[in-house]
Formats: sequence, structure tokens, C-alpha cells
Amino acid sequence: FNGFTSEQMYQMINNPLGKECPVQLRKLSNREIEEIPFLKQALHLLRALCEKELKLTPQGYIPPKLVTELYELGLSDWCSDSYKQKLESRVEVVQVLRIALKECGIIKVRDGKMSLTTKGGRIIKDYNALLYALMVFLLFDFNTGYFDFNNDIEIGNVGRLYSLWLLHHYGDIWRQKNFYAEAYFKAFPGLSPSECYEYRTFDRVFHYIGLCDINMSKEDRGIDFGNKTKKREILDKIFIFVEPRNK
Repeated sequence: FNGFTSEQMYQMINNPLGKECPVQLRKLSNREIEEIPFLKQALHLLRALCEKELKLTPQGYIPPKLVTELYELGLSDWCSDSYKQKLESRVEVVQVLRIALKECGIIKVRDGKMSLTTKGGRIIKDYNALLYALMVFLLFDFNTGYFDFNNDIEIGNVGRLYSLWLLHHYGDIWRQKNFYAEAYFKAFPGLSPSECYEYRTFDRVFHYIGLCDINMSKEDRGIDFGNKTKKREILDKIFIFVEPRNK
């Protein structure tokens, strides 16, 4: 466990971001929260809903114009960039954003229109409460296997805060994603090693939040394209990391 005690691991798995958890959220200013890509996207959508209900497309999707606006506020990914027209069905980060806000009870959809819930109307006035709600969902409740075909639901979903600590501890330099995968499966030997861990953890959660970079720019084209990651400065601005007790 990289020196973590069984109690510390228990807290990361079962009490994410709690007082005894080795990973905790800092209290940030509104400006600092607005610098977090995923929160920037969330606030943009919520502010639009504050003005009026959002009429969805006949298929029930967020209109393409707003999808484009939301996507451009976050970190780019090569898959979404490959589509000239940004549709919700093609832009996974917008799908994740919608799921997160809905599951947190912040938005609702009724009769083809998206709107704020009563909770949503309150939480948009408290940025730290919004940050906490979204981080608990994304780092604990979110089933990252929802978008793929791997049947092992636990991979990447169990112990996600441990993966976050690994990124904090080792992410100052570019490393292969499988470096983190090896450390993760060593800590959770009951899970069968699978490449889905790397995509679920880094591409689908950490990158969408804005916590890590992934080598997938045009200059990175080649055999290692998309296989390396490093932390972004914002990671250590958002979270407090407690060192292992047995270090």
C-alpha cells in the first residue's frame, strides 16, 4: 500500500474526503474553483439554467451549440476533437457532466427540458459545496465502467482515491499509465489486471476533472500516444494529501 496502513486504506475506500481520509479537499476561493476545468463546465451549464430552462433536442440531448461551449471550457481529448460537430452523444465529458449533476440532485429533466432542482439553486451560490458534491461523486460513486464493455465493474472504481494519491506522489514527471496500473493492482490483488483501469481512471475521471495531462496532442502521435500521464499543478491546489503512516 506504499506505506499506508489498513485503516488509512479503509478510509480512502469507504470514507472518501472525510476527516480521517488521507486525501481531503481544501477550501478554495470562488476564483480557484472556477479554474478547475470540470467545475468551469458545471458552472457554465448551471448559470445557463439559472436564466431559463434548457430545451433538449428531440432525442433528449443537450443542444450542440451548448455542448461545444462546455467542451471548450475543459481539457481537450483526441476522440472528441475528431468530431467537427460536437454532439452530447459523441463528447463523453459532457455526458459525464450531465450524469454527475443529475446524480448529485442538482439538475432534473422533465418534459424534454433540463432545469435546476431546488438543491441546484442553492448549491450554485456555494462553490465549495458544489466542488465537494461533484468530487465525492466522481471519486467514489461514479461507475466509470458505464461507458465501456469490460464486465469487471470494480476495476478503477474501487480505491480511486488511492489512484489519486499515486498521481500526486509520482506524477511530477511523465510516466506510463501502466506504472500506476501496476501499483494499483499490487494494492488490490483480488482484481484481475486489465487495461481498462488506465482509461477509466486517467482518461475518464482525472483528465475530465482537469487533474492530469495525457500525451495525446498532435506532437505526441506515435507508438506511445495516449499512454503517458503527469499531474497538473491544480491537483495539489485542490487536495490535501496525508503521507502514509508506515513510510
